[in-house]
Amino acid sequence: MQPTPLTPAAREGALQLSIYEGAFASIFMSIIANGLVTGLALFLGAGPFVLGVLGALPFITQLMQLVGAYLEEKTGNRRLLSVWSEALSRFVWIPIALLPLWQLSSTVSLTIFVVLQVIAAALFGIAVNTWSSWMTDLVPPERRGRYFGIRNTVASFASMVAGLGSGYALDYFKRTASEGTAYAVTLGFGLVFAVVGIVLLRLQAEPPMERRPRVPLREMFLSPLADERYRSLIVSGTIWAFVVGVAGPFFNAYGIESLKMSFADLAYMGIVTSVASMVVFPLVGRMQDRYGDRIVMLVSAVCVIPLPIGWILSTPDNLWPLFGTSLGAGLFWPGINQGLANMSMAQSPAQARGAYLATYGAVTGVGVVLSGLAGGVIAQYLRGSEFMVVGYMVNHYSVLFIGSILLRAAAVIFVLRKI
Repeated sequence: MQPTPLTPAAREGALQLSIYEGAFASIFMSIIANGLVTGLALFLGAGPFVLGVLGALPFITQLMQLVGAYLEEKTGNRRLLSVWSEALSRFVWIPIALLPLWQLSSTVSLTIFVVLQVIAAALFGIAVNTWSSWMTDLVPPERRGRYFGIRNTVASFASMVAGLGSGYALDYFKRTASEGTAYAVTLGFGLVFAVVGIVLLRLQAEPPMERRPRVPLREMFLSPLADERYRSLIVSGTIWAFVVGVAGPFFNAYGIESLKMSFADLAYMGIVTSVASMVVFPLVGRMQDRYGDRIVMLVSAVCVIPLPIGWILSTPDNLWPLFGTSLGAGLFWPGINQGLANMSMAQSPAQARGAYLATYGAVTGVGVVLSGLAGGVIAQYLRGSEFMVVGYMVNHYSVLFIGSILLRAAAVIFVLRKI
């Protein structure tokens, strides 16, 4: 029996609901991204190498997209898979929130922390793949740029408010109670919003999934690599993930340790990024619909090349260079992130979309894990080293920031422009 397509009213209702769901999901993501995970890891005794390992965890998320694609092909029910995998990934954060309150040794605490992070990342990876396939079929191609521009704007506003609130909450409870209590309470608040987002996701309608004849598992995941055009996108995305990921896990650690920033300071920088993103998301969406994802992505990639320099030029008494970096991140990263996402959606055939998106995520995840581990090893090896470069003090983290700038430039010149 042929599944019944969504009515126009049902489709519009689902699109509206997804905007609200994205806002609540973004609140939780903003809280854990606002230096909280880095701060908690440092509180538990993590060094640069452990931070690098944590920075490589998105690889687990991306690798598990292959599992999501397989389950999607097996069941044909993307909503069920998305809801349950995301719900379970969030519930794993409950023991993470309680961990700083337990009287455990640093080694035991860090081990539990990393293991739970791996589990959460793995479960979330299934949700990412099935949700991406679901949304690709839900959003009409001619509206994709504008729709995600609006959705991302709302999500950015929610992230901005959550980032500021969580930053103040962390600093407040650190002063009035204890640092462990600060992490536990802030994560607890975040989980409440995560649950609301999951409920909204459950209520969102799913269009019928276009099924293809059953194919061997090996063929399912190798076919995207045999597609020359899609393979080029995968290779480019993997290289870009590496050059960005070399420094990515260490920005917040540098802010906390070297620049002596409070969580509120980190939140303010996040707000600058969020406000800029809110302004440009609709514009980026319209430009993508008019000029194409590739052009917008390339221009944006050129503009993010020098952004890490703001961290190096900042000092505990002068964070204005970092303000410029935060502003630039909000203005230009949307064009890259949404551009690559749109291209991966557009170039994946409807009957094999889950497998294509999963393969893209898994292979680009290799770039993430290699960059995180490489950055962790380099930072650990150089830990404690400080030297002057053109009048500025450079430490083990700064070396990674400089390396990322050079690698970004090389990637734009030799890789991204050939997509």
